[in-house]
Amino acid sequence: MCGRYVIEDFQELSETLRQIPFQSNFDFQPNWNAAPSQHLPVLIQRDGTLELREMQWGLIPSWLKPGEKPKVAPINARAETLAEKPMFRNLVKRHRCLVPANGFYEWRRTGGPKQPYLIHLRDEPIMLMAGLYDVRTNDEGDKAGSYTIITGGPNDVMADIHDRMPMIIHGDDVELWLDDEITELDPLEHLLQPIASEEIEMYPVSTAVNNVKNNNPDLIKPIATQEDLI
Repeated sequence: MCGRYVIEDFQELSETLRQIPFQSNFDFQPNWNAAPSQHLPVLIQRDGTLELREMQWGLIPSWLKPGEKPKVAPINARAETLAEKPMFRNLVKRHRCLVPANGFYEWRRTGGPKQPYLIHLRDEPIMLMAGLYDVRTNDEGDKAGSYTIITGGPNDVMADIHDRMPMIIHGDDVELWLDDEITELDPLEHLLQPIASEEIEMYPVSTAVNNVKNNNPDLIKPIATQEDLI
């Protein structure tokens, strides 16, 4: 799964997007411990234009009535069952998105407490995680977006610590994934594969990331683990 990530700077996003222009209309704040229910930047395409919008992490369906609380607000959607799940299958048609991140956290089981790791791209400053989003009218009568991150099976590096990972879209495939004229999953399924092992790196970080109240650059600094000291 993907339950926490880092988005500290998206100035390099234009480079990752292969110079595709995008619009942004909100005040971005760095986040070293992005967590579910927070409002975070999401890249969508509307009327042929890429837009970076602020949305809540944890999908809330548009058919939910104002004031009605969702029974679940999934933060992840399994790539293998997108076309089957009622909450996701219609969003695949026109509400695909990309979630920019400098890296994501995952926890490895050890003999003691779980050890968090930061996973990032080896040669790119920002990764683009495939996602789905929806827009509903909130309790105040305003339009509010929410999103979920698509996960699939791991590559060989990730398999060492977890059996799921976010599906990362390469810069050259951004326009294909966000193309709102594509309304079927078949032409896109080849994009929902684990990124090659040689394209990512990971290292252990402080367990301070376990507490969502901790949010500072120290969270992404590598640490030595007990295994390193043996």
